[in-house]
Amino acid sequence: MRDAQETLDAYYFEMRWRTLSLAADLDRIERAEGGPAKLSADPRVAKLREAFDVLLKGKGNRAEQVQMIFSDKTPGPK
Repeated sequence: MRDAQETLDAYYFEMRWRTLSLAADLDRIERAEGGPAKLSADPRVAKLREAFDVLLKGKGNRAEQVQMIFSDKTPGPK
């Protein structure tokens, strides 16, 4: 099992790439026609912001919390 430093060393560049990719995606939306309004009004963006908040707070079980944010909570068919 890796310790924290080894784990960070192993995943840092991938984590950095994913963060940059997400930032670029959000920039593309914002620059597109209607972008700023889309970023502020779309419920999907609201879910992304909620997920970012989970990541920034630094509490445990982040993956589970983020998964729950993006999960479909509508009742299934009867």
